[in-house]
Amino acid sequence: MAVIAPVWISGLLGALILAILVAMAVRWIRLPYTIALVLVGLVIGLLGDELPASETFQGLLSAEVIFFLLLPPLLFEGAAAMDLGKLTRNWKIITLLAIPGVLISSFVIGIIIWQIVWPNHENGLLYGLLLGSILAATDPVSVLALFKTLGAPKRLSVLIEGESLFNDGTAVVLFNILLVAVLATFVGQDLSVHELLVSGFVKFLFIVSIGFLVGFVGGILSNWLLVRTSDHLVEISITVALAFGTFLLAEILHGSGVIAVVVGGLMVGNHGTKFGMTATARVGLQHFWEVVSFLINSVLFLLIGYEVQSAFEFDMRTLVLATTAIFATLVARLIIYPLTAISNHNHPNPIPWKWRHTIFWSGLRGSIPIALLLLLSNMVSHGTNFELAGIEYTTNFPEWLFNDLLVMAFSVVLWTLLVQGLTLKPVMNKLKVTGNLPENEISYGIALAESIASKAALEKLAELSSKGMVSDEDSRLLGDVLTERLEVAELSVVELSSTSKIHHQRMESTRMELLMAQMASINEASVNGLLSESIAESATKALLGKLHESQEKKETEEVAKVDTEETIAVSSTLAEKILPNEPEISAETFEQLGPPEVDDLLESDDDLESL
Repeated sequence: MAVIAPVWISGLLGALILAILVAMAVRWIRLPYTIALVLVGLVIGLLGDELPASETFQGLLSAEVIFFLLLPPLLFEGAAAMDLGKLTRNWKIITLLAIPGVLISSFVIGIIIWQIVWPNHENGLLYGLLLGSILAATDPVSVLALFKTLGAPKRLSVLIEGESLFNDGTAVVLFNILLVAVLATFVGQDLSVHELLVSGFVKFLFIVSIGFLVGFVGGILSNWLLVRTSDHLVEISITVALAFGTFLLAEILHGSGVIAVVVGGLMVGNHGTKFGMTATARVGLQHFWEVVSFLINSVLFLLIGYEVQSAFEFDMRTLVLATTAIFATLVARLIIYPLTAISNHNHPNPIPWKWRHTIFWSGLRGSIPIALLLLLSNMVSHGTNFELAGIEYTTNFPEWLFNDLLVMAFSVVLWTLLVQGLTLKPVMNKLKVTGNLPENEISYGIALAESIASKAALEKLAELSSKGMVSDEDSRLLGDVLTERLEVAELSVVELSSTSKIHHQRMESTRMELLMAQMASINEASVNGLLSESIAESATKALLGKLHESQEKKETEEVAKVDTEETIAVSSTLAEKILPNEPEISAETFEQLGPPEVDDLLESDDDLESL
């Protein structure tokens, strides 16, 4: 008897194959990968019956799939890769953006939507606030990929990713609170403003606290387990269990699964992986979560593009709802300017204006709004139970309200991904937030690249010569040229290192890696019984103190680098003298890097024939 595969298998496999093809194609079309996926998904959805494969995508996305299957790995991968030291040094602005920023943005969106869309409805403000909570969470996947390409400052990436990691949790908690208030109106149980604020605040603290505690305990347990195993497969399995387990447990306890995963990921990424894992295991873990994140984002953004088109009927009301929602979201995003001004007060390294503009325009929306809308969709068709003042009620979410919310939210998702996502690169280039380097830093980088390449060529030449694949004479001819280039490059590196901030950061990074290697070896020796726990603990504490000092020094150098760039940008005349338009680093810059031409080495035809 033949086994029949579930329907969703073919859809998932088709989405994955299509996503891989898109990933290969974006090399030539020069589009951000995630945005290209959204466009392909839109085309598939718009063609509809014209493409038989489009039927396989139907029903793949649901609130449960996004929240319990797709979201935990994405949150964990981002949190584990986040430097806790940099996060804590920027805690003020990240906290302002993630908590008051979300609350104020939701309120602004709610007011605008209420006044334009539902001005005469008695619960119009409440419906607007619900939409505001849906649109409050940002998605930095496309933005961070672009930042890496353009070489944007690392601190700016930390600010945007930190905001996204924590505002996801705030937005979901706020949505759950407002949803109960909206559902209460459908059963005739209107809440007063005072009741909503008090109960909402208490519930917010409870949900966040449960999420934090679950993530904290899960992180401690995972770190304890990581120290006591050296099997890299077991270590990766522990992180997988942490990502999915903390989310599920927090949700069972009526806490925030998003916050639980973020806290657990931060603890494991900044302690367990560094001090409880070998270097090989760390590399394997990083590659594993990168692949998982790539696969999930590939399928997710493709399906987002497919689902978004279903919300539009292209009539006048749809146009009004879409433009109103986009306008409200952009106005609400302006909150980042006063919040960054508050953060800059008495701060030794204030956020520059061009960074603020970048943060404003990089507020893209993605998976969270889609998941919350799918949750409401389920309530439309199947109803929902909720508890209010100890009494349980059952009701359905109105279809007319869901349709309006669907059009507005999907319009904002589409606008941010396609318009803001596609224009972010020229905006950053215009603002010069693209990692331009002074001339001496460019020269240092070129010399370092030549040194690395020449060493690699010499090592390969020695390997080929030892195997008899290259004659001694030919090896000498090639080796002399490569050695000469290496000496020149290394001399340039030495000469430029005294004035290069990149060199200082590189040396500090090397020192940090050595410290972490020492701590890992001590932990391994303790596990194997070669060192007592007290000695290992004392040695680890001493090394950990030095590591923190090194991290502080590296951060200070990065801050000094940013300050230098900002000082140069103040005066355009001075900037033209010191830092003109950064020269394009093309292939011609490294024209000498390849092995020398054979014709240049051999002086006669006789030499050529001897080869």
